[in-house]
Amino acid sequence: MPTSTNQFFFLEHYLRLVTRKPESWLSALQVLTGSPRLAQEVSTDSGQGDFNARLAFFSTRNISLCGVYLDSASKLVGVNADTTAIFMPLQGTAEFVVNGQPFFCSPGVPFVLEPNVEFRADLSPIAHLFIIQIACPESSESGVAFQNGDRELAKIVERYLAATPFFRDYEHAVRRALSLERALVSHRKGGDSNAPGLGPKPLVGDDDRRLCRALHMINDGLEVDIDLASIARDSGLSLRNLYYLMKKYTRMTPHGFCRSRRLIKVRESMICNYAEDPVVANHALKWGFNHLGRFSSYYQQHFGEYPSETIKHLKDLIKSSDDVLSVKPHPMLPQAAWYTSQYQPPEMKSCASPQ
Repeated sequence: MPTSTNQFFFLEHYLRLVTRKPESWLSALQVLTGSPRLAQEVSTDSGQGDFNARLAFFSTRNISLCGVYLDSASKLVGVNADTTAIFMPLQGTAEFVVNGQPFFCSPGVPFVLEPNVEFRADLSPIAHLFIIQIACPESSESGVAFQNGDRELAKIVERYLAATPFFRDYEHAVRRALSLERALVSHRKGGDSNAPGLGPKPLVGDDDRRLCRALHMINDGLEVDIDLASIARDSGLSLRNLYYLMKKYTRMTPHGFCRSRRLIKVRESMICNYAEDPVVANHALKWGFNHLGRFSSYYQQHFGEYPSETIKHLKDLIKSSDDVLSVKPHPMLPQAAWYTSQYQPPEMKSCASPQ
C-alpha cells in the first residue's frame, strides 16, 4: 500500500493541522515535537499564497510519531528535543547539517538526530517526512546508536507505515506504536527487529494490486453509498475475495474500512474548515453520519478523543502562532522569509503529547 498518495497520507488518522500560514505550521511543529528552538526560511518566489502544509501527530509514553507535509521549499534551523529523532522522507528530499557534517536523505533513507543537538535541514519544494522521537532509557544501556542510512532501520519504519491506513481504533494505534518502539529498541541492541504486531508487509503481487485498486475506489466514493459488489467487480475480484483479502492484509472488513475512512474525512473536514463552519454535526452529516450521538462514540473510539477535543487541540496549536516572529524579504534580496518561534514549552517532556 503506498504510504503517501493523493488518497492516503501516512498517519492521517491523527491529523492535527492543515494551514497555508508558515507561522502556524512552525509553531505547531515546535509544540508537538518539543523542540526548544525552531526557525524556518520559506521560499516566496511563487507568492506567499503558495505555502501549504499539514501536520499529523501521535504519541505514547516513550515514542512520538509526526507526519510532516510541506508543499513549499524551506529550510529549518533549530535544536532537537531531549529525545533521539529519526527522520525519513517519504517524498522529496532533505539535507541535514549537524556539526558541519552534511547528510542527504531521499525516500527510504533515514537520518538520526541525537538529543539536544543543533541542526539545519534544507527541504525540497515538496517534502513529506516521517519523524520518530524515541526516549527509551533501556536502549542506552547496551547496543549502539542508530545509524544514518541504515537500511534495516528504514525497513522497520516502512513496515510500520504500511499499516497506518488500517488503524481499527485508538487502542490498535497504541499497540502499533508500542510494537514499533520494541522493534527499534531491539534493533538498537542488535536483536531481532521484526517485532510481532508491527504491521503487515507492503502489498505486492496481483491480488494485492487488485486490493489496492479496490481500496482507492472505496476512498474515492465515500461521499455516496458504497456498492462493494461493483467495486469488487471493477477491481477484478469477486465480493468473497474482496472480503478475504481485506481481512488477510488489513484485518478489517470492507464495511469497517469504509467507516474508518469516513471518520478520517470528518476529522480532516473539521480541521480544514472549522473557521468557516464550527458546527461539528455539519461535518459529520457530510460524510454520512446521521446519528450524531453514535458518531461521537465512533469518533472517540477511533481517535481516542471526542470531536470537541480535536477542535480544542486545533485552537491551541493555532494560538501558539502568536509567539512566532517573522522577517519579510527585502525587495533587493531573494524572495524568502524567515519565521522564528518564541514558544517555550512549560516543561520539556520526552514525548510530548497534545492528548
